Amino acid sequence: MNSSNAILRERLRTQLIENAAEINHLHRRLHEASQQPDQSDAHADAHFKASEEFHLNYSRLCLPGGPYHDFYSRLRAGDSEMMEVALCFLEVRPYFFRSGYLWKALLQKCRHSPKSPEQAERFRVLFERYAAWKEESALAEKRGYAILLELRPITRRFHGLFPVRIRHVRYDGVVTVGDLYSILCRALKIEPLVEPQRSSGKVRAPRRLIPKSGEDHMAFRREYSQWYSSPWPPQDVWATLVANLIEAYGVDPSFEFAPSVRLPHRPSAKST
Repeated sequence: MNSSNAILRERLRTQLIENAAEINHLHRRLHEASQQPDQSDAHADAHFKASEEFHLNYSRLCLPGGPYHDFYSRLRAGDSEMMEVALCFLEVRPYFFRSGYLWKALLQKCRHSPKSPEQAERFRVLFERYAAWKEESALAEKRGYAILLELRPITRRFHGLFPVRIRHVRYDGVVTVGDLYSILCRALKIEPLVEPQRSSGKVRAPRRLIPKSGEDHMAFRREYSQWYSSPWPPQDVWATLVANLIEAYGVDPSFEFAPSVRLPHRPSAKST
């Protein structure tokens, strides 16, 4: 690879990281505007402006040098410049709104598009790593689902209790109460406490997720939205988890839970 190609590649990779940060900033502003309880004209105008700014800039920022109205057609035609943009995106794998969908689309497009020998080798290495990761992810998903089923007495309580959806793969490797606490905190996008058992948190009650017959649906949706977006201090997560563990498994309330306490997995069919 000559020096000019190396400089171009470094510039593209840097721009991808900077652009992702800008997209995330714009998306965060849009999300904050949509979450404001104020229903005034000023709030509606602020939300419209945030939405407009996000959508106007997204196509410019998601790929360096964009927006490209003919990106995929140029890629299929063997345009080396577009292939370089696509490969750098696949290698950097920037994180922003819908970046995962774009990454998978580019992977498939690059797979069937003409490449230089150097680009073909880079794609081969990248694709082999992706295939290995995908295989391991499938195994982790399977292991996580098995653990989820074993912990069903407690995990079934999460629905309507914590405003999150936890993928099966997240349960892979969960053994202790601390493991379960950590994945709940990550799902809620908060930092878990190192010694949560020393904190004083509030035990929260579950939320009804389906409106009653004849209930005002608009009022129900507002209440649900407030519940879903309400902040969860890490001490509340711990207190609520422990309270539900005690109830789900019939543990003596005087028992002092610590993160190192092993969860009571159910015996497998083979051991019964």
